[in-house]
Amino acid sequence: MDVHSLGGLLKRVGNYDMSSLQGRIIFQKTVYLLQAFGLYLGYKFSWYIYGPYSTELARNGFELIEIYDKVPEMGFVEEGNEKVFLKFLLFLGERKNDSNWLEALASIHFLKKLYPGESKERIINKVMDKQPYFNKEICEDAWSYLELFGLI
Repeated sequence: MDVHSLGGLLKRVGNYDMSSLQGRIIFQKTVYLLQAFGLYLGYKFSWYIYGPYSTELARNGFELIEIYDKVPEMGFVEEGNEKVFLKFLLFLGERKNDSNWLEALASIHFLKKLYPGESKERIINKVMDKQPYFNKEICEDAWSYLELFGLI
């Protein structure tokens, strides 16, 4: 996806911030989860320190800093995609700026997609092994939330 279009979508989400580690985690996880909803923007993710991470997306995120204020909000031409995007905004809700929550959601989703045959318990344990600041309760809540929206 080109940087202008990415910026236009992120303006609608309202949580773009590359000035801190938390902001960059939110940025990565927002785009990852947007793609998990079926709106593929062209980014490939791998498992990294804070869950799913895309080097290309990071590059685009830093490029976007220079032009973000000038980019207009962008919608989708296809009505179906716009409906999915609106559902995604509902999914993010009031926790769109909660880096830990978005990281937990994205990490669980990523590992469940990577290891579809693994049990809920094993996926949650993998997340807690990699990210020891997450406890079972947060991971269970994230799992249930992903289920609620049909993402796992």
